[in-house]
Amino acid sequence: MHNPSPNPDTTRGTLRRRILRWLGGLPFLPLATTTVPAGAATLRPTPEDDIGPFYPLDWNGDIDADLTKLAGTTGSGVEGTLLRVSGAVRDTTGKPVADAAVEIWQADARGRYRHPGVDPRTRDPAFQGFGRTMTDAQGRYSFLTILPGNYGTRPPHIHFRVAQPGRAEFVTQLYFRGNNREGNGYAPPEREFLTVALTPGKTGAPQSATFDIVLAAR
Repeated sequence: MHNPSPNPDTTRGTLRRRILRWLGGLPFLPLATTTVPAGAATLRPTPEDDIGPFYPLDWNGDIDADLTKLAGTTGSGVEGTLLRVSGAVRDTTGKPVADAAVEIWQADARGRYRHPGVDPRTRDPAFQGFGRTMTDAQGRYSFLTILPGNYGTRPPHIHFRVAQPGRAEFVTQLYFRGNNREGNGYAPPEREFLTVALTPGKTGAPQSATFDIVLAAR
């Protein structure tokens, strides 16, 4: 079985410089109770991460907000536990970031990425692996996906990329509470701000997680 050798933790700062910036953080926190000048920053930006080795630069497949249905595939459907991940993108003043492209990419339930560097025979053939949607007027986004499997020694995680004309691209990662064993390269409290809790769904419904993203104000 082919096992890709690159480790995202060793690529920080290198692959990021190779990615062309096109279109171009801690989760959303309550506003401070003290009085601040209008337009002043009230939220801390979400911590950034590098884009890692599995961003699909040459993607030519499905690219929508439902990663559980891949066009052209047949069979019993995607493997794994369904997950609805959603949130809002805001800047440090609390202003919604509307009409921004939000992308996610992740391992399937087997811990395999849909990427040229991963043997397709080892992947879940029904899992899309990469998705994109646009934020609405309130900066909100939503994806239907699955809980990612363990990738090597890393805890399960989902990569995020946000891009908007006139704004530098932003990349980070989401982790899951209770399965954050290696610290993700972050020390507390940053680690906690990238870690979300899972909410069980009703019978037959996906689990859910909320991940709000805060970008630097322009």
